Amino acid sequence: MSDTIDLAGVRRRKIAKLVEERGALGVRDLSKKFGVSDVTIRRDLKELGQLGVVTRTHGGVMINSAIMAELSNEERKTVAHAEKARIGKVAIDMLSGEEVVFLDAGTTALAVAANAHLKPDCRYVTTCLGVATQLMGQDIRYFYLIGGAYRGTNDSFTGSLAIAALRSLSFDMSFLCCSAIDISRRSISLGDEAYSQVQKEAIASSRRNIVVAHHDKVSANGFVHTASFDQLDCIITDTGLDDVARTQLKTANIEVVLA
Repeated sequence: MSDTIDLAGVRRRKIAKLVEERGALGVRDLSKKFGVSDVTIRRDLKELGQLGVVTRTHGGVMINSAIMAELSNEERKTVAHAEKARIGKVAIDMLSGEEVVFLDAGTTALAVAANAHLKPDCRYVTTCLGVATQLMGQDIRYFYLIGGAYRGTNDSFTGSLAIAALRSLSFDMSFLCCSAIDISRRSISLGDEAYSQVQKEAIASSRRNIVVAHHDKVSANGFVHTASFDQLDCIITDTGLDDVARTQLKTANIEVVLA
């Protein structure tokens, strides 16, 4: 019995280290890596969650939310980088090429912006300094950076100036980031109250609203609800989303596109 316990402890320490390095991992990936069943991995994740080492999500695990909040914007860019890159490409492919597009503040929006050169005739609008820098580096002809009070948390501008500017504009499509996709409440949310007001204005000004989010955002803890599912047109996420969450989203009448 002691050998089994020791082996489980070693495995859990390795899981914690992997999550720290990569930001988020799925149950399937972990079960394959360690050669154990999904049930065993879920038991490991439950134990690590109770210890406060990680935060459990639908179908996987991510860095503890308190630790994530302490990461700089640059550090957050490295979390689930490959998945975000795929999401960004799928998002750009949704554009015909002549739309007015709002790009939200967040690392997944940066992944969308990285592909803007594929649709260079769109007009891009953002409140995120990093997104604007991405667009400038690709020689995008028409892009607009909305200013206001700068917030280093997500490298964005907020406040009354930003909100007034958004109210004067109209978007064909908005690509939105979020802290959480709450299936039970059928809504998305953000952890930053100040920026949540900016996102609400963008949503109200847009004909189509598309959420771009890594699968670990499903059931993650948010703070301020910014949009209900009936205000959204679809969610673009990665293939790490498990079947249970996919079915729940379908039942909630939200379209899901996997990248």
